[in-house]
Amino acid sequence: MDDVLLQYRACGAETREDYLREVANENGLRFECVKRLADRLGEREDFRLLRHICEERAGGLQ
Repeated sequence: MDDVLLQYRACGAETREDYLREVANENGLRFECVKRLADRLGEREDFRLLRHICEERAGGLQ
């Protein structure tokens, strides 16, 4: 988990939850939805697949 924690911190977040809140805010999505999706995908996908899905969903909202 240490390497993933370093990735969160490199993005300016102290914890995974902080990071997920930031992803949700950036994309205009509810935190609960992003958290649920992130939990299904696993923390290793927080920086690729999760972001990709959230960006697609945000694009569909506009």
